[in-house]
Amino acid sequence: MSMKKIIPQLQDGKYVGYRVTTMDNSSLGLRRNPFILQYPVKEWYKLPESWLVEGAGDFGGIWLSRTPSRARHLVNYIWNTYNRQSRVYLSNIDEILFCNANRIKTNGIYMISEMKMKLNFNGKEWVWLK
Repeated sequence: MSMKKIIPQLQDGKYVGYRVTTMDNSSLGLRRNPFILQYPVKEWYKLPESWLVEGAGDFGGIWLSRTPSRARHLVNYIWNTYNRQSRVYLSNIDEILFCNANRIKTNGIYMISEMKMKLNFNGKEWVWLK
């Protein structure tokens, strides 16, 4: 599998990504995804083997943002397009099915902790809390 020489970030020796969810920790349902999944916090969630598809296709894995800035971009897109608030979780990832400069596709995630955000003074942009 080619990952175009892009390696996800490491934290404590494990690969991490940034999972953006709805406020109830469900998948966002973007790209007409009919499979809305609910993700637990601080426990592994893995897709069944029969659901997995390697490569860049939307189906067949759990997608995460590769960097905090890409996760924030997605949060702002959801806010400005659908007027919905979302959450971002720093997450460990299991097997990498695909990775590019912006996103990681994996078979399983462990959502470690929520990264807190607030709405900026202009009401159009979410920013990280320090």
